[in-house]
Amino acid sequence: MAESITLIIVAIVSGLITLVVYVLFANIKKSRYDSELNRAILEDMRKSMESKIYDLNDKLLRNDERWKDVNHLLIGKKYNPITNEKRSRRELSDFLMSNGIMKSDLEVEKGLVFVLTPFHSDFEKDFRTIKDICTSVGLKCLRGDENYITGDIFPEILRFILKADLVIANINGRNPNVLYELGVAQTLDKPVIMISKQPENIPVDIKSRRFLIYKDIQQLKELLKDELIKVFSR
Repeated sequence: MAESITLIIVAIVSGLITLVVYVLFANIKKSRYDSELNRAILEDMRKSMESKIYDLNDKLLRNDERWKDVNHLLIGKKYNPITNEKRSRRELSDFLMSNGIMKSDLEVEKGLVFVLTPFHSDFEKDFRTIKDICTSVGLKCLRGDENYITGDIFPEILRFILKADLVIANINGRNPNVLYELGVAQTLDKPVIMISKQPENIPVDIKSRRFLIYKDIQQLKELLKDELIKVFSR
């Protein structure tokens, strides 16, 4: 009798332990699923908000006076035409080191073209066209979001600017990030070609012989290909 009671107790305890383990496992699995679901929802919300902010920013900055008011720190210095001359020696500044730049990042990669462009679907076709043209003349073309980056993307963009043999800046949309990165590239004495199909919306303080104005993708292909051949044949 006592042995039967013992077996019953053991069976009950085993059953309870199994139930507890099952409940814990189910909760952990559900928690992991909820976490991944929440992460996916947050990522979709972030992309949606970024798109809405960009569209709103585009509408707000179409007026020249409003653009100047919002981006007054970007105005006041005229950009010089690019040349094919490069500094024979570049030192690591506090600014570069604070962004994780190392001495090896200062070496220019021959034939590398880095494109400054808004990360927005409206400009995807422009970028693909630029990349195709670069490839057709034997150049390597990249933009800042082609590598997966967690956290601040600017140090990666700065690294590409430094290593680039040439920088192309898409001014369409007057994107503040592009204009800031353009200012950095000019400060670092990088050869720059700026492009735009909206000449009426170009900020008045940006002047350069390498500013390509195009009306459609076909004209961009023709103008940019000729310009790249001129730049890299010197």
